[in-house]
Amino acid sequence: MSTDAQVRPDHPAEPAAPAARRRTTTATAAGVTRHRPELQGLRAVAVLLVVFFHLWPTELSGGFVGVDVFFVISGYLITDHIHRETIRTGTLSLRRFWARRIRRLLPASLLVLALGAVAAVTLLPATEWAATARQLAASALYVQNWALASDAVDYMAQDTAPTLAQHYWSLSVEEQFYVVWPVLVLGIVVLSRRAWVRWSTRRLLAAGIAVLGAASLTWSVVATYADPAAAYFVTPTRIWEFAAGALLALLPVRTARRGIVRALLGGAGLAAIVVAGVTYDGATLFPGWVALLPVLGTVAVMAAGPTSRRFTPHWWLTRRPATFVGDISYSVYLWHWPLIVVLPHVTGTELRVGDKLGIFAATLVLAWLSKVYVEDPLRTRTFLAAAPWRSFAFAVTGMALVVAGTVAVTDDLDRREAEAEARAEAVLSAEAVTEPCVGPAALAADSGCDPVGSGPLIPPPEVAVEQNRRSDYQECQQAITQPDVIRCEKGYTGPDPKRVIALVGDSHATHWLPALELIAESSHWTIVTYLKGSCPVTAARRELDSEQTGEAADSCDQWVRDVRDEVAADDAISMVLTSSFTNAYGFTDGADTEFDDPAHDGFAPIWDEWTESGKDVVVLRDVPPTNGEYVPTCLSAHPGDPIDCATSPDDLPDDAAAVAAERLDDPKVHVADLTDRFCDDEYCYPVVGDVIVYRDYSHLTREYAAALAPVLGERLNRAMTPQE
Repeated sequence: MSTDAQVRPDHPAEPAAPAARRRTTTATAAGVTRHRPELQGLRAVAVLLVVFFHLWPTELSGGFVGVDVFFVISGYLITDHIHRETIRTGTLSLRRFWARRIRRLLPASLLVLALGAVAAVTLLPATEWAATARQLAASALYVQNWALASDAVDYMAQDTAPTLAQHYWSLSVEEQFYVVWPVLVLGIVVLSRRAWVRWSTRRLLAAGIAVLGAASLTWSVVATYADPAAAYFVTPTRIWEFAAGALLALLPVRTARRGIVRALLGGAGLAAIVVAGVTYDGATLFPGWVALLPVLGTVAVMAAGPTSRRFTPHWWLTRRPATFVGDISYSVYLWHWPLIVVLPHVTGTELRVGDKLGIFAATLVLAWLSKVYVEDPLRTRTFLAAAPWRSFAFAVTGMALVVAGTVAVTDDLDRREAEAEARAEAVLSAEAVTEPCVGPAALAADSGCDPVGSGPLIPPPEVAVEQNRRSDYQECQQAITQPDVIRCEKGYTGPDPKRVIALVGDSHATHWLPALELIAESSHWTIVTYLKGSCPVTAARRELDSEQTGEAADSCDQWVRDVRDEVAADDAISMVLTSSFTNAYGFTDGADTEFDDPAHDGFAPIWDEWTESGKDVVVLRDVPPTNGEYVPTCLSAHPGDPIDCATSPDDLPDDAAAVAAERLDDPKVHVADLTDRFCDDEYCYPVVGDVIVYRDYSHLTREYAAALAPVLGERLNRAMTPQE
């Protein structure tokens, strides 16, 4: 899930109590338990926000706030339960607490994960197996939120398709909360019994939780501004939401006696949740301070308390339809997302209105069945409940089985990758690439070859897509938000190279390195790299529609200035080779420079500085765009018919950098164009001569890049000024 650009799968809190004691309860200050049925209705509101957001993301663009509602409810109920146990018994049994959480949450959770693993290998394309296996394992171990946070800051993983286990991120946050929170509470309880402590246990708990919540909220605001994609998933940015509910459970709340005041408070709180659900969207810096709206709204609904007035929020939240959905909200969350992910692969089409309504109905049925036949029985059966160790044994066994299944899938993919690499090395060796029908040679003029080829794909689609995660050159490519210059040396790295060439640009320069390394090794050239994700080397300011802050653009500007000066000052460099994904960006005036046409005119000042220092500049025209879909996934979905994944050469956009170079009247600025090894008059191909061209929607596979080495070498020699 881009994040922000991707769908945000969010998750409800712990499931409701067993049917025999389904009513949600909490304690008054006097310790008397009272009925809180409106909390079940509030759970229903939260889970419906999440489900409808996933089904209709444009119509309910902020439905992801439902997860924040659940976090507040969890903080309230768990803290109240723990505090009452410490008051009643004088201590807290961590073993019994965690055993109860296992019996309450893991049976349905592990069932959905296990069935998800089966669905993945039977219904999903093989290109999605590896990512799904990793996330299934992370979900079974309840670290899915950290896995997604890592992917969110991984440039090459940001646009990967959501997996059927992605929604377990919030379950992971909750489980981590359940592990840490009782330890914290128990520590404060022990501290409160010291003779020198003057405060009561309740007051000390409230103070400690308030401090922790304030620290978490502060961190959430800072982290959300600095790195919103990762901040959305990590636990520290969410703890304050649990703390808000916890404080409500501990602090004496004097609810107004008049029902109209309670109704207004509850209505205001419910309205705040709905407003956030309707008005927030993927561009909202979330969680951060804006999460205060749904969080405080939830607190207001809970603080309002009951009222006997009809048609008030409390009245609606306690109606049977609302409490029924609240009872099964945990299972509703577990089931709805895998159905959303899997169904398009079964039908072969995007979700339509009828499909979405069917998913919603199926979700309710599956949730009720798993609640009645899985959650409740395993939570209450004496075999697991008789001793905490049995619950722990169940958890370890269930997790181990899910992880073992994912390891088996991963091992099989590793085997396929090894076989693919061996085959590629044999077929695309230095001698074989000159054969007329292997790789890009199939598109040579008058080759007589089928441009696509007819043999097994090199590499298989499921191996090609994994190259995004296992890139060979990521250590040489700076991250989007980091301005520091990274320099690597590739190719011939011995003494007295015949030529030193600087490769400069974004990831669309990086993907040429397999070809450039082969050329450099055979020609005794040294390639020095200056690469940064999402950063073309231009004096104009590049912008991305998906960016939520200016940090990435600021770091790009700084990096460009430093690279411009460093390359110009290096007298060993005789040629600068540059390429970038110019069609992915918008361009505006630079910090100190205005341009008539920023998209094209911003490149010339950089090139002028390099040519004035005696260097040739070769602009490598960017690769043709695809239709935006992952090419390996498309090929996997259309086995034997790769033309379904092709695009038309009539739709080729101009590469702004290449156009700018062609406009210049500068004999030291050249253009190298390899479009004829991607397209002919009819198609731009996803597979050429049996070799898959793209590992995603725009980056070359290492095999196709390497196979282009002879052509690229010839075009570079043709383009650049002779110096030997």
